[in-house]
Amino acid sequence: MTRVRLAVAMILSAVTLSACAIQVGGQAVPGPMPSTAAADAPTLPKVGQCMNSSELKAVDCAASHDAEVMLVGEMTGLPSAYPDTQTLRKAALPPCYGAINDYLGSPDAGATRLQVWTFWPNEAGWKKGERWRLCTAVELTPDGKALPRKGALKGVLKGASFNTFQICLSGSPSKDPDVKPTACNGPHMAEAVPAGIVPLGKNTDPTPSKEQMSAVAKDKCTKAVHDYLGSDKRTDVFPAWRMPGSQGWSEGWTYAICYAEATKTFNNTLLGIRDNPLPN
Repeated sequence: MTRVRLAVAMILSAVTLSACAIQVGGQAVPGPMPSTAAADAPTLPKVGQCMNSSELKAVDCAASHDAEVMLVGEMTGLPSAYPDTQTLRKAALPPCYGAINDYLGSPDAGATRLQVWTFWPNEAGWKKGERWRLCTAVELTPDGKALPRKGALKGVLKGASFNTFQICLSGSPSKDPDVKPTACNGPHMAEAVPAGIVPLGKNTDPTPSKEQMSAVAKDKCTKAVHDYLGSDKRTDVFPAWRMPGSQGWSEGWTYAICYAEATKTFNNTLLGIRDNPLPN
């Protein structure tokens, strides 16, 4: 049995607050946290094949599974001794972040529950010379677990599928120290919006300050939220955004996520609400 490491590139988890006193603002957040998985891996699944995160075996995408392979590669330029987790994440995750938009068919992937999970060899495999990297796309539940599903994800965000996988939050993305994803058809305070992923640079560049990132995100998030609402006159719904911290930046998370945030909890969707009352 080959032990493998799994990096969960998840932007839905609890995050650390970067103070923001105004209603249009953002927060810097740390990168995703790693998990482990065990698997028999005589051969790696290929791009487009589905699998379960507990084992690296291809399964029929029409059958139940929780991950879909979108990129297979090799990690290079690393020492022969097994690197620390942070070094491995910096080497493994950026190509996966770079692949997910094209694979899912939309630049809005980061605003959805479709996220990157990345696998690599553990120390035993490393000593045998294994350097593979397996990038997969998973659909996450609000508590960050891979959701068993049937059917392929390739191209799933083309067309009008964004709302099916949209991130909604139970708290305030502009003020709360933690944000918890929740079902969009239940009570929530904020919704990630389409056209609301704002590129901020390259992971090989120094991490911008939160002020620099906010300066880029503000106008674009404002437009994306107003377009989503169908109105730029509301005072009870406003633009907000979340931004990467230095760890997330080095691992390839180099964009802000725009949210339509309400002043109180509501039900249903803000899409096209215009100047109507908040939905109950």
